[in-house]
Amino acid sequence: MKIKVPPYPNYKITNEAFDRDVIPNSLSNVTNPPLSGHLIMILEHKDGSKSFNRVRPIQVDKRKYISPFPNPVHLYLSLAVEHFEVSETIKSTNFPECGKQYTDELFLLDADPGSTHECFSKYFKYRMGSIVLLVSALEAFMNHVIPNTYVYKRERKQGGFDELNKEQIESTKVSFKEKLESVIPLALSKPEFWEEKESFLNTILELYHHRTGLIHLKTNAESDLDRYFVQIDKMLDFNIGSAINSSIAFMNEAKPDFVKVTQES
Repeated sequence: MKIKVPPYPNYKITNEAFDRDVIPNSLSNVTNPPLSGHLIMILEHKDGSKSFNRVRPIQVDKRKYISPFPNPVHLYLSLAVEHFEVSETIKSTNFPECGKQYTDELFLLDADPGSTHECFSKYFKYRMGSIVLLVSALEAFMNHVIPNTYVYKRERKQGGFDELNKEQIESTKVSFKEKLESVIPLALSKPEFWEEKESFLNTILELYHHRTGLIHLKTNAESDLDRYFVQIDKMLDFNIGSAINSSIAFMNEAKPDFVKVTQES
């Protein structure tokens, strides 16, 4: 699976606007224009279309490389997918190559004193990274689609309402769960959003539970044999592939065609 990473923002320019507004205001005969980190660029694509994009130069020695600024939501999502697929490749390819067979079913990934087997450690690492990045993509996406002018009215237990603006919604005053279950349907004017999508919702909430456990690893345990193990053990059994599919389905339901997926490697 490959996530297409679009530029952000991505404004289309008509030929009429290009001829009327761009050409008359363009500099000519400038071979080395000054470049900063705050650039806007107009690109003409192979199909003849034109777009208006934010640009971020990257300095490499004496050269600067420029391209449209990518949408961070898609970057997080694509990294989550890549990390998951790497972990699956390690499991299906590297484990059989490195494991020493002891019985018909038991293989040992050997390790030197004071270390773990590199393939085994990488498998853990990429699965953990996928979970953390996937939640980062979801958090960024929810903030992305909530209108800046939206005000969330939250009912108080003692009566009345609190009115939270966009800045407050993006703060710790609103939890991930509340934002997902309550704010998104109201902000998008789709109060029935989660009807018939309960499986997606539950998978995403389970994903968030694992992410929270990984980010805030607890150390209180009866012995070192238990410390960290329970949380990591649960994480290894979690279906990350299902969480990725549920996350993409949620995003595209909230904002149609937001995520475009191909099967290219």
